[in-house]
Amino acid sequence: MIELSGISIETFRGDFEALERMALLSWREEYGEASFPNFYRPAFLHYLTDRIEDKAHLLAAYKGEEIVGFMVNIPQKMKYGQKIYSAVYTCLLVIRKEYLRKGLASLIIQKALERNKDYHYDFSLLTLESGHSSTKMMKKIAGFRHPLYFVKRIRVIARVLDLERVCESESLKRWELWGIKLLGGARPPSPRYDHLIREYRPQDIDACLELLNRYQQQQEKNSLALVWDKENLAIELDYPDVSQTIVYEKNNRVAGLINFIYHDHIGRTTARWAWVNHVAYPELSAAERTGFVHAFLRFARRKGCVGAIEWTRGYYPQGPFYRAHFFPYFRSVNMFSWSLNPEIAIQNVRRVYEIQV
Repeated sequence: MIELSGISIETFRGDFEALERMALLSWREEYGEASFPNFYRPAFLHYLTDRIEDKAHLLAAYKGEEIVGFMVNIPQKMKYGQKIYSAVYTCLLVIRKEYLRKGLASLIIQKALERNKDYHYDFSLLTLESGHSSTKMMKKIAGFRHPLYFVKRIRVIARVLDLERVCESESLKRWELWGIKLLGGARPPSPRYDHLIREYRPQDIDACLELLNRYQQQQEKNSLALVWDKENLAIELDYPDVSQTIVYEKNNRVAGLINFIYHDHIGRTTARWAWVNHVAYPELSAAERTGFVHAFLRFARRKGCVGAIEWTRGYYPQGPFYRAHFFPYFRSVNMFSWSLNPEIAIQNVRRVYEIQV
């Protein structure tokens, strides 16, 4: 049995390539032959973490010079009910495969909670995949002197853009292939609305900020929404080889946006998918919204993506995605809230506007 003596938990040293190597080995051990997204691609990690001024939010475990564990806390402002809170999104927990189920993950989480408490955050959000080892672990360690609340189950919907490459990478069973075809999940998206969309430009930032901050201005009590400032949103919407945004112009102004992340899924082959990250189209008609989704799909396919993924967070009308032949996929995640402020309990939320990592 491997002991934890000699392991230090400290601020991440910035060894991104070593972290990626360690994480991919650990995730392959967890997922077996199934595919998984490479959240530890250095470009994606830089996109998430370079904007974090205090690097103490990035925690890692080291055995000498070797990284054996990692987790990051992303500072956020979020509105719940009528109040804006200081929060963190806790994500990307990974442990080197030799140290799985040895207690190292619990030690990293405890250290992260201590730091979050020191920064006076009100709560921490985290998402755990159903059936994943991290979910089983959280059931054992729920609490850590701070209440852990269930927030929302978030399901995956998907759209295939290159069925042949998806089959090569994902090892689809015959019935899964038939199901995708039956649901129209691999049909070519319509080109009808292509002329009304274009790539995001820096001068669009004010319009995009206004569209996305509408979510936190809603008066519904049972909703949780990000609150953006211009500087952070500009990074979020446009980052080389990671994040891209398309906008829909109507009456000579930006009336909608779809932002997505390029994630490489590692299966039998490596295939790039477009993960929808932010959506806003309140001023578009139902037909325009569906056309916008079709245009996004055609854009993602031109960029080399084999498919697209979205999550049922409920913060915007999702019907246009289903009308563009998105279909329910077989994975889901559970969102939890770790309360660090005894005066607030984020639980059983109907609408959640949050990133998905």
